[in-house]
Amino acid sequence: MASDSRYAEFKPGWPALLSATVGSAVGVTALLFYSLGSFTGALQAEFGWNRTQISSSFLYTTIALTVAAVPLGWLLDRYGPRRIAYFSVPGLTLSLLLLSQFHGDLTQFYLLFALAGLLGAGTSSIVYTKVVNAAFLVSRGLALGISLAGLGGAALVLPPLVTGVVQRYGWRSGFLALAVLSLLVIPFALFGLKDPVTTAGTRTASSGTAPESAPVPGAERGEALRSRTFWTMLLGVILAGSSVPALIPHLVPMLTDAGLTPATAARIASLVGLGIIAGRLCIGFLLDRFFAPLVAAPLFLVAAAGCLLLMWSGAGMAPLAALMVGVCFGAEADLIAFLCGSYFGLKSYGFLFGIIYGIFTIAVAIGPIWVGSIYDRTGTYQGALISVAVLLTLGASVLLTLPRKPAYATPSRIAVPEVVV
Repeated sequence: MASDSRYAEFKPGWPALLSATVGSAVGVTALLFYSLGSFTGALQAEFGWNRTQISSSFLYTTIALTVAAVPLGWLLDRYGPRRIAYFSVPGLTLSLLLLSQFHGDLTQFYLLFALAGLLGAGTSSIVYTKVVNAAFLVSRGLALGISLAGLGGAALVLPPLVTGVVQRYGWRSGFLALAVLSLLVIPFALFGLKDPVTTAGTRTASSGTAPESAPVPGAERGEALRSRTFWTMLLGVILAGSSVPALIPHLVPMLTDAGLTPATAARIASLVGLGIIAGRLCIGFLLDRFFAPLVAAPLFLVAAAGCLLLMWSGAGMAPLAALMVGVCFGAEADLIAFLCGSYFGLKSYGFLFGIIYGIFTIAVAIGPIWVGSIYDRTGTYQGALISVAVLLTLGASVLLTLPRKPAYATPSRIAVPEVVV
């Protein structure tokens, strides 16, 4: 593909890109993760739960996502994204409605979060990154950055929106608002999530006929799982996933502890969303041009500096620190999707990305728990902020050991399946 056609991919690919962007913003991960801090005070007041217990709820969502990730990836490789969305979006909405009617104990609350992860697994990045990877090649990094910037939009909008609803109408209304938001992707899924054609003349699953077997470029599952590259990626992802995401649900209570009002704290926490958008667009643009770990490492270090700034400067520099932290949090999911497509191709993408993303989400969910535990034991977040900075530095170092020449990162090695848009 000629260099002057780099951005020509956006003309046929924009419906898929728009659908993936909106879907990322209102998927299960975005809605529950970025809003959890807004529910903390109300849940503590009504049920007497501590912050570790409340932070643990998202762990059950991610356990369910991990359990569902591999079969979901297999179904995605076989049937495409649209059919999955038809089942998962209503499933996520139902689980949020059930959370709004919750009247039980903490265990039941955890089970409802797990149900959201199970029923809403098809609204996660596993689906949307496959759509973008199939529609874009030369501009794949930028397209992934744009689509996953939808998560940044959620991080920007959800904290003040949900906090306002909870303060005015109660936490049950907050979950009802999330249920309504989850339905926004439906009209986009109808026209943008088209199932890919594996070869010329092959019928898609959307036509009512199961797709025929056809060669798709990429590594075999066993070949990928035996490679050092796969395990290096996985280790780097675990370190990244257990670092910056650990702080996100604690930003609002962290800032209220510093003396800010809940509304002000929520507005500052929402600045993470601006950092996510900037980070994802920046890293997406650069991934198409430079060795991916060399792009990610500086962003990880910026976030580490943001943690130290938050620790030393407190609420005074919190807006800048939130932006710096968000820049890194905007890089991880893009990096996973880009690396998986570049090193292993599209043949087993759903399966392999499902494994990596599933473990990543577990690390994301465990992070807030150990941060909450540190706070409950010490009454301060300083130890957590230092730990996050160290994990970010280690994650950047591990990813820098990846091979310099990904096997499926150039047009000469990839024949991207045609995508119906």
